[in-house]
Amino acid sequence: MANTVSNIASIFRSMIALLVLALLGTGSWMAYQTYHERARLTRELDEARAAVAALEKENERLELAMRLLKIDHRVAQIEVLEQRNDGPRPQTTFQFVEVDGDGNPIGEKKIFTLEGDRVYVDAWVIKYDDTLIETGDPLRSTSVCLFRRVFGEYLPPDEGFALDSAGSRPAAYSQGAEISPLERDIWANFWQYANNPAKAREAGVRAVHGEAPSMKLEPGNKYKVELRASGGLSIVAEETAPKSAA
Repeated sequence: MANTVSNIASIFRSMIALLVLALLGTGSWMAYQTYHERARLTRELDEARAAVAALEKENERLELAMRLLKIDHRVAQIEVLEQRNDGPRPQTTFQFVEVDGDGNPIGEKKIFTLEGDRVYVDAWVIKYDDTLIETGDPLRSTSVCLFRRVFGEYLPPDEGFALDSAGSRPAAYSQGAEISPLERDIWANFWQYANNPAKAREAGVRAVHGEAPSMKLEPGNKYKVELRASGGLSIVAEETAPKSAA
């Protein structure tokens, strides 16, 4: 009887030991799985955060690039000095002056009188590759222009009033750093670059051509001539105080 009880006790102890070992094994396995699952989740979370940060950085870069492409630089101002209507056609006298980004004159003020009320501003324009503008290239971060002449609706372009001569240095450069050899070569050989795509592409130039935007001038108004960093010329009326009623 004593042997039977002893055997039963021994079996019971063995079962308890097996159960404890099983519980310990299960616990260890669960702890192992939990640890690796937590590590996997942490790794995936870190990767997701890095991806989001990269996307945010790329978005900031694209936004900056778009802003740089759309920057307008004021390059000249037109001020109507007088407009007479005592003849068959109006006579418009206006002042043209090149300006810096703050609107300060940087060249000689020139006064012209045209028949009619519409003025055309003829210029040579160099437009650089968008990637150079987006990255803020120190020498090619914006389009540049050289004013050639102004003319009116009743005056042929070849009889217009001269502004800058072909191959000369744009007035904007006279206030800043020395013009680069590349841009000096482009101005001196403007139409060669315009007619040789490979030559233009090698210089990072997207387009080289002339432009002549026009504006109907009104008495007492001022107009700013702007050049978009990635584009061409535009003439925009400046904001003025509302005119009082007569």
